[in-house]
Amino acid sequence: MKLPDARKVNHAEQAILNRLLELPFPGSDTIAEQLRKVLVVPIDDNGTLDFLIEAEAENLYGTTIHLELHVIDGITRGLHVYKEDSSRVIRMPEPSEFRIFSPP
Repeated sequence: MKLPDARKVNHAEQAILNRLLELPFPGSDTIAEQLRKVLVVPIDDNGTLDFLIEAEAENLYGTTIHLELHVIDGITRGLHVYKEDSSRVIRMPEPSEFRIFSPP
């Protein structure tokens, strides 16, 4: 499968990234700065942007949608989006609906 060309983050993606950064963590200010200038390459139909801060919210049917912001050595590496039942994300919950946490 050929991946699309890199592009700027769209409004909906930026809102999700902003929500994930509401929970401070070491280096979060630097990461926020990186994300203002980042180019992304969508890698699946769910919205995964190849970025650990996690967030989760339920969709209309009660299935949990997970977001994982991957940060390695102070560099933002990707945003992984998936549903617990592995089906395609049809409608992304609003950023304010996500519960943010940092896994142990």
